[in-house]
Amino acid sequence: MKATFTILVLQVVICLAGATEYQLTLDKDGLLAPCENQPGNPSGFEAMVDTSSLKVHNLGSKVRIEGEQKVVWKDVQPGDTLKVFGQVYRLDKGTWQKTMFTASSNNFCKNMFDKNQYWYNFWTKYISNSDEIKEKCLTTPGAVLKYKDYELDLKTSLNVPNLDGRYKLVVQIEAFDKRNVRRPVPICIEFRGTAGQV
Repeated sequence: MKATFTILVLQVVICLAGATEYQLTLDKDGLLAPCENQPGNPSGFEAMVDTSSLKVHNLGSKVRIEGEQKVVWKDVQPGDTLKVFGQVYRLDKGTWQKTMFTASSNNFCKNMFDKNQYWYNFWTKYISNSDEIKEKCLTTPGAVLKYKDYELDLKTSLNVPNLDGRYKLVVQIEAFDKRNVRRPVPICIEFRGTAGQV
């Protein structure tokens, strides 16, 4: 048992020691961009939230966010279920190819503030009126997401070799009514940039 534990600890140390730090630099227009070539004619981010009171500073390797967003999505009602799916693509020989990196939720309103979800650390943990938004989610037109001013450093350490290249994250959001019928207008947004070793 002791030998097995020692081997496990050594494997973890080797794994951590082999991690490579990567920096994502967003394109000038690569933050919350409209989706390209997606089926179903989805709407962009502006159809879901009014960002006129939100200041987003794309600093390339960092993003600074201040202000608030108001839900303006006309095709949803309180109590709808939101399904979210994110897929990371890598540009390879002129074609976007799926990678192994994905994130999804079949009930985003339920786990919007779950600390174990990917989106929590770069988005929802900075919503200052989280108690109100837990109740209203993104399915209540007029709800306002208020943010603490924050800055994201777009660095990560991964035990994956050679991730240098062009990437995009495609996030699709669909709403379903209480009978599980999909609302007619889905939302789709993209984040585009270049990753490189630091």
